[in-house]
Amino acid sequence: MKSTLRKLIKIFGIVFVVAIIGLAVYIMANGLGLVDGLDFGAGAYYYADIPQFAKYVNGEHFKSAFPMWIHIVLFLIWGVLMYIVFLFYLLTYIINANTTNCVSRSDNQ
Repeated sequence: MKSTLRKLIKIFGIVFVVAIIGLAVYIMANGLGLVDGLDFGAGAYYYADIPQFAKYVNGEHFKSAFPMWIHIVLFLIWGVLMYIVFLFYLLTYIINANTTNCVSRSDNQ
C-alpha cells in the first residue's frame, strides 16, 4: 500500500515538474506577459526593465528614523537567516532519511 502510494506521488511529482517546465517554455516562446511596444530583448522578464522602475525603489518617498542602508542590511540578514533555517531543515531531512534507510536495511538482513 505504501509502496503504491509512493510510486503514485513520485509519478505525480514528475508529471507536475514536466508540466511546469513545458508551461514556462510555452509562455516564453509565445511572449505571453510582455507589454506590446516594450522590447527589452532577453531581459524582458526582469523587473529592472519595467519603465520608470527607479520611482518604485526610490528611497525619497520612504520616511524612517533610520537610514536606508540599515533597512537593506536587515533585509540581507533576514535572507541569510532564512537560508540557514532552510539548510537546517534540509540537512535534518537528509540525516533522518539516511538513518531511516540504514535502520530498515539492517532489519532486512
